[in-house]
Amino acid sequence: MKTYASFDAATICYHDLGRGPVVLLLHGFSGNADINWLQPKIAEKITAAGYRVIAPDLRGHGASPYDAPPERWPADAIARDQIALLSHLGEAPLATVGYSMGAISALRFHLLSRTTGRLILGGIGDSVADEHNKDRNTAFRAAIEDGLAGRDTPAAKAILARAKATGGRLAGYLGALSARTYTPADLLATFDVPTLVLTGEQDLDNGSGAALAAKIPGARYRQLKGNHLTAVLDPAFPEAILAELAAAS
Repeated sequence: MKTYASFDAATICYHDLGRGPVVLLLHGFSGNADINWLQPKIAEKITAAGYRVIAPDLRGHGASPYDAPPERWPADAIARDQIALLSHLGEAPLATVGYSMGAISALRFHLLSRTTGRLILGGIGDSVADEHNKDRNTAFRAAIEDGLAGRDTPAAKAILARAKATGGRLAGYLGALSARTYTPADLLATFDVPTLVLTGEQDLDNGSGAALAAKIPGARYRQLKGNHLTAVLDPAFPEAILAELAAAS
């Protein structure tokens, strides 16, 4: 993995694979680039099609630890990290692909930079357009706090196992939750970029994918098989990404 110094000098690690137009891949909460994009061979398929994959471990995750207290996380930190990363590379992305938290961050990245040529948003729905909706964050925060306190609860065990599998730290997860910002519908209505929303047929963890697509001008929706955790493994997911990249090239 390579590293760069972000806007606040935090060190962020990223994979840089292949050659061609840049495709930025942003992984989900408590994951990392390897488990979300490399292990399922999604990054491999994109590079084989003639693109350059840039896949960071997002701040507070994997090989990009950031253990500052939640109140000291910069606003929109993860989105601003991507702006700094693309500035470091001297590139603008042909497409930005995100899953779950990565898709939430992709929306913020485009809102702040207006540089990506295309958005592909997996695992999110219309609840991410509600800036007052904290339900999902609250459940994650409770699991993390149980883990930090050493409580023997199923949620704590699950988040600790996830951190062990991905190299993450609970302090980083807590900070990422605290810095998370949703993009309300009035701002989504200002987007002028081809957008595809994809969610599993059993995935309502972040609301309705079809309803989110309806809030973004010209956006389209495609249903995948599976739930929030398994839809990323549906072969239709990388197929949809490749089709979007071909349309953008």
